[in-house]
Amino acid sequence: MDEKHQTRINALRKACLNHYNISLERVSSLAAKPGRLRPLIVNDEHQFIYSIVYKVGSTNWERLLVEDLGGFKNVPNQKLYSHKALHWMPRFNSTEIHQRLSKYTTFMFVRNPLARILSAYRDKFVNHHNSVFTEMGRSIIQKYRARSEGSLATDNVTLTEFIRYLIDSPAHRTNPHWKPIFHQNLPCEIRYDIIGKLEEASDDIPYVLKRLQIDHLVSYAQGQKKTSEQKLLREYYSQVPNDLMRELYSIYQPDFVLFGYDIPV
Repeated sequence: MDEKHQTRINALRKACLNHYNISLERVSSLAAKPGRLRPLIVNDEHQFIYSIVYKVGSTNWERLLVEDLGGFKNVPNQKLYSHKALHWMPRFNSTEIHQRLSKYTTFMFVRNPLARILSAYRDKFVNHHNSVFTEMGRSIIQKYRARSEGSLATDNVTLTEFIRYLIDSPAHRTNPHWKPIFHQNLPCEIRYDIIGKLEEASDDIPYVLKRLQIDHLVSYAQGQKKTSEQKLLREYYSQVPNDLMRELYSIYQPDFVLFGYDIPV
């Protein structure tokens, strides 16, 4: 497993340099701009940094930090993100950030970009009833659906409409639930020690917990997938026009390239 993960890190570094001409940034430079480090959550007791990627098992990692390691119990999902047990990197000063980036083990988990986008769409516009996303859905429908195509009801955004929304403007892609990892988590600039993959969670999660030396302290609930991911991908994306798919690929291309995911033909 050590060799497998080192190969993954080496491939990431090579892709960053060859495809985007980006190499690791100096720690002092990163520490001087804490706003760029917003996704990083610090655990000082066990000296690790988790770079959160939403729709990639992030709720389970937050719960692990808050409940298993933080000692709090039965915290609702919607309260995890803002819980006092989570110590976000920007709260520290530049000297403290430098020390942690230099010494702590840093990791994140990634996922096939199409699966991550679909998960965000289904969670926020199909199965969710949060007022923020309800209003967002209303705006998407009003902008991207002609009246002749059906009802302007606010609760039935289609995947094609959501993809049109993502393609339309860079500002639409800033929501952390679907923002490209390349832009959000700075995988080319920050030195990551471990890159886990959700598709290989059964192997990668125990490996990460052991590397962090917390495997005896926590229980990570991976959950059960009721429907195979590949089946869902085919079911939903088969309804999206090819020209939109090509534009979507171009937006998320770095995530495909950096983490070794194949772009479907």
